[in-house]
Amino acid sequence: MKELNWKDCFEPAPEAFERSVQRALQTKTEEHQMKRIIPRSVIIAFALILVLMATALAFGGDILNFLHAKDIGEVQIQKPDVKVDYAKTGILKEIRVDEAVCDGRSVHMLVTCTADPEKGSLLWGFDWDKDLSTLPFAAERAAAPQVYVLNPSQMVVETGGQRYEMMENLVKRYDSACSISMDITFFIDEMELGDSMTISAGFSLDEFVLNDDFIMPVAETVPYNVTLPVQIAKARIYEATNLPIKLENYKVLSARITRTDMGSYFEIEVEDDYDPEEYENSMVEDEEGCSVPSITLPLHGSPWFHVLDQEGKELPCMTNEWKNLDRFSDAEEWMHLLIREMIPITQIGSSYTIQPRDSGTGELFTPYILEFVER
Repeated sequence: MKELNWKDCFEPAPEAFERSVQRALQTKTEEHQMKRIIPRSVIIAFALILVLMATALAFGGDILNFLHAKDIGEVQIQKPDVKVDYAKTGILKEIRVDEAVCDGRSVHMLVTCTADPEKGSLLWGFDWDKDLSTLPFAAERAAAPQVYVLNPSQMVVETGGQRYEMMENLVKRYDSACSISMDITFFIDEMELGDSMTISAGFSLDEFVLNDDFIMPVAETVPYNVTLPVQIAKARIYEATNLPIKLENYKVLSARITRTDMGSYFEIEVEDDYDPEEYENSMVEDEEGCSVPSITLPLHGSPWFHVLDQEGKELPCMTNEWKNLDRFSDAEEWMHLLIREMIPITQIGSSYTIQPRDSGTGELFTPYILEFVER
């Protein structure tokens, strides 16, 4: 029986480790024709999932609720072909993929996992250290013979004769103590798309055990495949005109909105803008005797952003990622990033307020306004 050390999973990774992981994931594996499209690191992906789960949703059952939409125009909702390799232990008795949508830029899948109530209940993987009494269906979960922690596995997408490793984002909801539904989503616009795609993924169930080592034994793993047609929706492009914008130790170089009938995609290019000598001279010792800078470098944490409309209302984020646009061949100190976020379908306004933030620390940075025109 394999064991998973949860304590190791959730401790912050050293910066050097994150950089090495990123470089390794960006390397093309010729033997398998594998392209790797993964955000900065797995640690950042954890932050992504937590950010997305914090978004308030009007859950009602179908994928439109997760998309915050009543209608998605020409984009067709699909009932994909699904194959599941259930474990002999039979704890996870059903994985359903009821609906999927694709607009050529991202994919969203409505996935539901259901456990056999006679064998145990489900706890979402990022809720394991919360007060279980505050979670939905707490009494039913407490009465179950065993609680299992549900975790998604690495995802691989095959399309156009290529294979891609993905780090998906998702939003979840508890349907019951034994059932969890989620919108699993990822970007596809940098793939060589074919007429269809097959998504290979899986879930693991870990026995919920609290101990000093944070070790939870793996009870079973259940792989599954999803095949769906690829649809390329029409898009309208809007570009920001009031750039560059200089902010605290960084600047905004470009910004674009790509709008389809399924959503609006914000892409913002940002780059460090600070004096390296001043940065080095700002080093002070922290409580543990380590040298840390006393000046703020907003791009060096977990730099996402909120999008606010012209009335100042925050628009929900449905999926996001960033990639490093290396200014130097070894961009370890200087950050040059393209940050992408998908918000619900909306009529594009002439301006939006962008509220930068560090999702790891919760720190908000100075907001700025982008003015857009259609191209």
